[in-house]
Amino acid sequence: MSADAAVDAAADGMKFLLGLSCALANGVMSSIGFTMQRKAQLISEESRDEDVQRRSSFIRNAGVVLYILAAVPDVISYTLVPQVVCTTVACFRLVFVTFLAHTFLHEEVRGREALGMAICTLGTFLCLVFGPRPEDIKADDMAQTFYHAQVWTYLGFGLVILVLLLAVEHLGRFGTYHSSKQVHYITLPLATGLAFALEKVFNTEIGFVQTPASLPGLFDTPLWCTMVVSIVLLGLTDFYLNLRGAASMPVQVFLPTAFALSTSLQFFQSIFIFGEFADMTARNAALSIWGALISLGGTLLIQPPRFDLLTGGHSAFEDEDLLEDPNSNDGESSQVD
Repeated sequence: MSADAAVDAAADGMKFLLGLSCALANGVMSSIGFTMQRKAQLISEESRDEDVQRRSSFIRNAGVVLYILAAVPDVISYTLVPQVVCTTVACFRLVFVTFLAHTFLHEEVRGREALGMAICTLGTFLCLVFGPRPEDIKADDMAQTFYHAQVWTYLGFGLVILVLLLAVEHLGRFGTYHSSKQVHYITLPLATGLAFALEKVFNTEIGFVQTPASLPGLFDTPLWCTMVVSIVLLGLTDFYLNLRGAASMPVQVFLPTAFALSTSLQFFQSIFIFGEFADMTARNAALSIWGALISLGGTLLIQPPRFDLLTGGHSAFEDEDLLEDPNSNDGESSQVD
């Protein structure tokens, strides 16, 4: 191996470790932030004493701040490592959330959850060990990927579908048409998962395009500016849809469904849009893909969608024994992660 090749390999290794560290930091920060919010709620319900309520408010606010700050390493991680790696680590986050809930909130971990945690851990391990590395993705090719027909077609089709879903979701406010609850229960998780997945297309691409060196340089990098605006707009859309879903659907239905949809779309993007497995051996690609799918399956075993709540007359906040993560994507909201 030549000296230049050795330097490039070392740089790729450091890039992967930094990106993986950011993805893990996002998972740890968001998990702790959520647990703090949940703990604050439990403390608040124990007593109406002013000191107790003040303590509860402090813990809740600190948890919210930590949860929001977790979006920073999430955005960075998608610019450094392949999308499938970030998505699989996001699946593993639910394992950590479940562990924290059992340790600090004293929530019971039953056999199904324990099995799901083991399966998710195995899937994440397979994806991290055999999955794509930065050296498997050529930066020059990725920089030009955004101009490829399949990317424009995918983004255009996805954005049109997102607009249609949002229109159906909100038509009742602006006209005489009122969609049924069944339609609402389909369109809202679909729109949430799609918005998060599309945001990650721009988030991944922005790591491979020219970054402006200064504020005046913004005029020379319109593609970078467009991506930043797209990330912000889609992130805000995802955040709004998560709030809407938490307020109008059973949380145990909305969150797992939206998370599964966004994660599945990100796996599709990783394989077919970005071609992250194109230069890998068949064995490593197969093990990595299986690992990603196993990881997703494990998360759904930990927190399966409770579709029975749609017809059982439950409120969105009943069944307190089930762990509820208020933001399944990272971001940004959350994934949708």
